[in-house]
Amino acid sequence: MMTGILFTFCILAAVGVFFYQLWRRFQLLRSAVPVSRFDHIPERVRAVLVWAFGQRKFLRRNPGAERSAGWMHFFIFWGFFILGIQIVTMFGRIYSDSFVVPGFSLRFLGGPYSLLRDFMEVAVLFWVGVALVRWGITHAPRLYGFLPPERRQRNKSHWEAYVILLFIAIIMVAGLVYDGGRIVSHPNNMQIAREARWEPLSALVGLGLAKVGTSFASHASYIALWVNGLVVLVFLNLLPPSKHFHIITAIPNIFFSKLEPKGRLSKQDLENDSRFGTSHIDHFTWKQVLDMFSCTECGRCSSHCPATASKKPLAPRQLLLDLRDYLYGHQDEMIEKRSRPGNGDGTEPLEVGENIVGPIIHDDTLWSCTTCRACEEACPPMIEYVDKIVDMRRHLVQEEARFPKELTRTFKNMETQSNPWGLDSEQRFEWAERMNVPTFADKPDAEFLYYVGCAGSFDDRNKKTTQAFVRVLQKAGVDFACLAREELCNGETARRLGNEYLYQSMAQMLIETFNNYKVRKIIVNCPHCFNTIKNEFPQFGGSYEVIHAADLVCQL
Repeated sequence: MMTGILFTFCILAAVGVFFYQLWRRFQLLRSAVPVSRFDHIPERVRAVLVWAFGQRKFLRRNPGAERSAGWMHFFIFWGFFILGIQIVTMFGRIYSDSFVVPGFSLRFLGGPYSLLRDFMEVAVLFWVGVALVRWGITHAPRLYGFLPPERRQRNKSHWEAYVILLFIAIIMVAGLVYDGGRIVSHPNNMQIAREARWEPLSALVGLGLAKVGTSFASHASYIALWVNGLVVLVFLNLLPPSKHFHIITAIPNIFFSKLEPKGRLSKQDLENDSRFGTSHIDHFTWKQVLDMFSCTECGRCSSHCPATASKKPLAPRQLLLDLRDYLYGHQDEMIEKRSRPGNGDGTEPLEVGENIVGPIIHDDTLWSCTTCRACEEACPPMIEYVDKIVDMRRHLVQEEARFPKELTRTFKNMETQSNPWGLDSEQRFEWAERMNVPTFADKPDAEFLYYVGCAGSFDDRNKKTTQAFVRVLQKAGVDFACLAREELCNGETARRLGNEYLYQSMAQMLIETFNNYKVRKIIVNCPHCFNTIKNEFPQFGGSYEVIHAADLVCQL
C-alpha cells in the first residue's frame, strides 16, 4: 500500500513539474507572431508519416558513418514507440503484479508484442552504444560543431547527450532485468511461463540472474521496476529545458512545416506593415519559435551548408542556437508581453530585449547565406532557416540601410538598368543579332514567351546557351517569341538580399508587361527566374505556366 502511495506522489510531482515546463513553452509560442499553418491537413499528416515515422531523411543514401547514424536514430526512435507499452505496463505493475495494458494480454497482441519488444530492447541498447562511441570516441565534427563559424562551447549539450543516452540504456536494461527476474522467480506461475515463451532474450537474462540466486533475481526484478519508473519520470523533466525537447516538438514541427514551394519567400505588405523585417526576438512567428524548440543540434544543416564549408561566418545550427538561447533568456519578458502596455498609443506592445541583428546575429553571418536551402533539405525536423535570415536582412536593408557597400551599386544597377551588373539595358537583345528571333511586339499571338533573364542576355558564356536553345526552338518549330528590349529583370536578387521594396516594384512592372501581351506560357533557362516567376509572381497576381528549357526539350 505504502509503495503505491509513494510512487503516486512521485508521479504527481514529476508530471506536475513537466506540465508546468510545457505550459511555459506553450506560452512562448502564444506570445509570438501569428501565422496560419492549419491548412491542407491531409498533406500535413502525410508529411508526418513520411518524414517523422518513416525517418526518411535519416535513411537517405549517405556516406558510411552517416548511414549508421541514420539507422541508429531509426531504432532508438521506434524503440521508444514500441516500448511505450512496456513502460506503462511497468508503471502499472508497481500497483498490481497482474496489470496488463488493455489489448496486450496473451489472448490478443501480447505475445507478438512481447517478442518484438524483447528484441527491440537489445537493438536499442546496441545503437545507444554506437551513439556513445560517436559522441565520446570518434568525435564526429557534425556533432561537435564546425569552427570557426560555430563559436558556442558545446560542453553542456554533450553532457545532456550522455545523460539522455545513459537514461535510455537504463530503461532498456531495467525492462530486460524486470522480465527476466520475474520469469525465474515465479517458476510455478503458468501465466508467466506462457509469457516467457515470447520473451527469449529476457529469459536469457533471467537465467543469468538465477545463477546468483532466485531471491537475488526477485529483488533485482523489483528494483528494476522502480528504477524504470523513476528514470522515466526524471527523463521526462529533462526534455523541455534541453535540446531533447525535440522528442516532443519535432513531430508537430513537421506537421506545421511549409507546404508551399520551398523557394517562395513570404510577401511583405509594404503599405500596411508597421515594421520591415525582423529585428527583435518577439518579431518571429510561432512556427519560427517552434523551429527553435525543435533543433536536435545534429549538425546536418551546417554539414551541408556551402557557407560553412567555405569558412564563412554562417553555420545554420549556430544561428538557430543563438536565437534559441536568446529566446530562453527572455522567456519571462516574452510571456509578460501579452499583458504589457504599448509604446504610448495603446496599440503597439513594447519590443522584447535588444535588437538581435548585429549584437546576437552578426551582420556577416546573415550576408554569408546563399539562400540555397541545403540546410533545410538536410534537416530532419524540417526547420526553416532561410526565411529567418531573409527577414533579418529585410530589417537591415529597409530600416537601417546597413548592408555591404557592394550592394549599393547592385541595387542601383537593378533600379536604373534592370540588371545587377549595370550593363546598358539596350544591350539586352544583342545576343539575338542575325538569328531572326521573333518578338512579342511583332508576334503577339505566340504560344510561348521565352524569358531569357539577365545572365542569358548579358553574360558571354550564358549568351551561348541562350543562342543554342533558340536554335533548338526554331529547329523544332516551337511557336515562341521574346520581349527583346522590353524584357526586365524579375528582381529575384533584390528580394533575397532583403530589398523587398525594390523587388516588388520590379516584379510588378514585369507582370504588367506580361499581362499587356496576354502571356500565358513562359519558357526559362535560369533556375532563379523559374522559381521567381512560377512560385513568387502569383503573390502579386502573376500566374503563368512556367516551363524550364530542359523540360521542354525533353517533350519535343
